[in-house]
Amino acid sequence: MQDILGSIGPAGWLGIATVAVVILGALKLAARPQRRDKVRPAGGRTFRSRSASTATALQRDGGGLPPGMSPADVHRARVEAGTEAFREARGSVVVRIVHHLNYEYVDEYTAIEVIDALRKAGPDAPVDIILHTPGGALHAAQQILHALKHHRGRKTAFIPYSAWSAGTMIALACDEIVLGSSAVIGPIDPQYGGLPAPLLAELLDDKGPDHINDQMLVIAKMARQAVKESKAFACDYVNPVHNGGNESCALTNELIGSGRNHQAPIMPQEAKAMGLNVSTDMPELLFQICQPPPEDDSMLMVNIFGSRVDEKTAALLDLKALEKLAR
Repeated sequence: MQDILGSIGPAGWLGIATVAVVILGALKLAARPQRRDKVRPAGGRTFRSRSASTATALQRDGGGLPPGMSPADVHRARVEAGTEAFREARGSVVVRIVHHLNYEYVDEYTAIEVIDALRKAGPDAPVDIILHTPGGALHAAQQILHALKHHRGRKTAFIPYSAWSAGTMIALACDEIVLGSSAVIGPIDPQYGGLPAPLLAELLDDKGPDHINDQMLVIAKMARQAVKESKAFACDYVNPVHNGGNESCALTNELIGSGRNHQAPIMPQEAKAMGLNVSTDMPELLFQICQPPPEDDSMLMVNIFGSRVDEKTAALLDLKALEKLAR
């Protein structure tokens, strides 16, 4: 045994110690309480009114963070308070679909939150949707579109920066789209296996089935089916106001099958030229609500928008100033 221990040498013992430290760190991390919002992207949420008369300034005298609050805490509190101020100024139900981290996108959690927000709002309540998203799952987007189509109240989508793919589809289901002066939306062509489905579908015409292996033949046929289904449901759910008030599918066919790259930006001027009911009268407050969270903790792999601000934190916020921005 002593011969074995002695043969390890200093370098070997250093390697063993390093592995031990890594294992202990992993065990410590696993023992920490798990945040339920780790897999929950920022989705729709309604907010109750909170009196602004009791609010005080966020920054302490002399600057710095309030005691016991990290930069992430302050950011989350500002987003929540800003959303509340916007809701009060507009007198609407606010649905926030804001994604920043690389695993956040429109998925079934987003759909559930949006559906519940609309269901609880009442059929005629005005709805404001704040969008900042790379897009997401087709089935989740379709659920959201269905809920929006059957909500009678006026629906307005606010896009300060960008709403791609499924985010664009959600905006098109609303009565009005408000864009930041440099905001972008994009094509809504479906993606299949990370590749554009319209281009995959064209393989059947470009090469013919005899020149495609069996796997690619199946993929091309499924991509063709995805394009067909996307055109059908997108045309059904787009708000007619963006088609000049008619039921034409020209707009959705253009956004799906025009040959645009999936990340080709559509700026406000082009959106207006396409006939979309858009404006650029964006409230300044929404730019603040859509700011990315601070990266102050490399181990904090959670979405900080998912939880409601507590009353202690709310008391630190100057809601009156935020209300001015919301107008």
